[in-house]
Amino acid sequence: MEKRSCKINRLMVGLLTVLAWAFMLFINGAVPFLASPTLGQAVWTTGFALSFIQDSLLSIHATNFGNPNPASIAFGLAGAYPTGILISLGLHPADAYTFMVAIWLTVAFYGAWRIGSFLGLSPALTSLGALLWTSTPVIWAHAGYSMVSLGIAMLPFYFSVVINFLFKIVNKVRFSFKSVIGYFIVSIIAVFMDGYTFMMFAFGSSILGCYILIQYKESRPYLIKRAIPIHALSFSLAYGLYALYIGKASYNPAPLDFFRGWGLDLSFIAVPTRGILWLWDTLGLSVSRSDAQFFGDGSVWITTFSLPLIIMGIIAWLLTRKGSRLATYFLIIALLGFYMALGPSLKINSTKPDSLQIERPNQMSALMPSNLAVAPTGNEILFEHVPGFNNMRAVYRWSALGMFGFWALILLLLVQKRSSNARYIVIVTIGFLILNNLPNLSHQWQVYQNNRSMFLQIDNDLVKPLSQELRPGEKVAFLPYRNDFLVNYLAPTLGIQTFNIGGDKNLEEARKNWPEIMQGFKMGQLDPGFSGRIALLLTEGEATAVVLPYFDMLLAAHYWPIENCYQTEFEPILQEIEAYKLFEVDPSQQYALIRLKPLYNAQAGSSTLSAILLSEMKRLPSNLKIVDFPFDFTFHQVGRVENGAIYTTGETGFLCYGPYVSLNSGQYRLTVEGEASFVDNAWVDVVSHKGTHQYAKFPLSTTSSDSSNVLASGELTINEYVEDIEDIEVRIYVSASDTMRLDKYELVQIKPKDKK
Repeated sequence: MEKRSCKINRLMVGLLTVLAWAFMLFINGAVPFLASPTLGQAVWTTGFALSFIQDSLLSIHATNFGNPNPASIAFGLAGAYPTGILISLGLHPADAYTFMVAIWLTVAFYGAWRIGSFLGLSPALTSLGALLWTSTPVIWAHAGYSMVSLGIAMLPFYFSVVINFLFKIVNKVRFSFKSVIGYFIVSIIAVFMDGYTFMMFAFGSSILGCYILIQYKESRPYLIKRAIPIHALSFSLAYGLYALYIGKASYNPAPLDFFRGWGLDLSFIAVPTRGILWLWDTLGLSVSRSDAQFFGDGSVWITTFSLPLIIMGIIAWLLTRKGSRLATYFLIIALLGFYMALGPSLKINSTKPDSLQIERPNQMSALMPSNLAVAPTGNEILFEHVPGFNNMRAVYRWSALGMFGFWALILLLLVQKRSSNARYIVIVTIGFLILNNLPNLSHQWQVYQNNRSMFLQIDNDLVKPLSQELRPGEKVAFLPYRNDFLVNYLAPTLGIQTFNIGGDKNLEEARKNWPEIMQGFKMGQLDPGFSGRIALLLTEGEATAVVLPYFDMLLAAHYWPIENCYQTEFEPILQEIEAYKLFEVDPSQQYALIRLKPLYNAQAGSSTLSAILLSEMKRLPSNLKIVDFPFDFTFHQVGRVENGAIYTTGETGFLCYGPYVSLNSGQYRLTVEGEASFVDNAWVDVVSHKGTHQYAKFPLSTTSSDSSNVLASGELTINEYVEDIEDIEVRIYVSASDTMRLDKYELVQIKPKDKK
């Protein structure tokens, strides 16, 4: 009888665990073949996965997009690579992505279960605790950021490995080689899952190590000899492997105004945002928020409501601090997590002034100047100067570490309350917190189903027609380039090669290696040299086809179908290109395709084809005014192009040369603008005939704060033996010691050549 009762109990516990796990997957939209947690990041990630798997099972670099160099995925290799394996097994990319999310969420659920088990919870209650963690909005509301969501979900799993390892040493249990390997593996998974949560894990586990050193004096020799070296080595190895993979130690840090804008406002913790949580919407206690009012973006205020969890966590600490040495540790990391989430400045319902939207339109208005904050928090030195921390620009995400600490305290309370009444109260409270976590389930499920439907519709509406027009292996440019998320999926699906790539960090890296003609395009702009560069790109053989999408390829990856908002803008471009005899234009419903005519394909890259193009190309007006980098057909030998300007990088060479265009003879004024703090041997000249004919040369000078930022200015006369010049160049030369930023130059005709 007793045996049968035990079997029934085990069966009931197993059933409860499975139900909690299944409900967790449902809340997060991780149900393969029925739904997808997100669309945009699923498209972006599966693009890398497809490109990996098309090379080989061992490939971890994408070769279809971000050409000419193989592209490393900026974050999320731990998600993209398994997705590639699943695709190779025959799953559609949409289902492979969802399956991958389900796998990692299962690991996260197990990690939360393991923490509860370590603290002393019964199997039935560990499942309840695991559901409490994996149902939090900071996880499911971050689904649109893919691996950020999974990294947050995995925090208990990461910490369970470290806690288990350290307490084996504290209890003088002989730890196995397997546990050491586990420590290394979990650090590597963390860094390749998501940089934010890797830093939280490294930060929180380091504090845990210090805390145990203080609390367990008798174990200090063992901890110092065994734990500290393994801890330091595992995180160093993980970071080293990541740096080796992406090819650099870190990405460029953002300005403090970014950290401030994406810092956690205390009102977001205390009051939920309308349309996110079912309970508070039903009670009418949520408020509307938008980026027209608040700094940062929606993720800052839809993922961070946590007041019930915080209150319950603090009560739990007050009741458990004497019974558990870990209670104060969990409180410390909870408070530090929320403190770091504030960013450099304290915000309490801090809203944008009306003037800011006018002065700094669009995304710039999301950045927050220091004078609009309530007070400094004192942690800005970390975000400004400390590696790792200075790349965590969306600082509100530190709140996930804070929530983890308070969640663990609630589990401790459940362990320590052994009387039936007290335990019942705690269980009911956990039930309330789970209810507090939930979205409107029917609406959210519809969103998840729509994500999968839209993914499949992209295949039908876009991949299918493009596959009939683009040949596998050919080089294609999608112009004008933007943060082209959708290209990540299109390129490997179609089997083509392209310069374009989605992801701001990936785009920044890819642009450094693009051909000069491709670098000449301006991000998201149809400038005066746009059609000319398309012509050059095709005649020089840098691309065999150019696609002009009528829609935004970043937004289209997040919602499909999407409005053709650029079709009208492309009409004059297409007319201009059709006027050339070299090209054929094939417009369709959602894009226009431009190629060389078949007659000229074999001559791509030849001087003959270039000569034909130059003979057809419209002459630039005599009043030539070229502004903003990259200039029409202007190239650079040294320097770094960024935000419409070019910066010196401590190298000697031409910061600017070209644009090799026709120019009428006459008198001109040259003006070079920018900012220079030190000039040793920098100059600008105007030449033609491959630099053999020089018309003027002027030295560049330093600028002061009250100047008009003019680096050089002067007049010159172009008076050749022929009527006009065919290859005019403006060259700006710098030495290694020169420090400057070049904003623009103007070459303006002030007097035409005298007629005889």
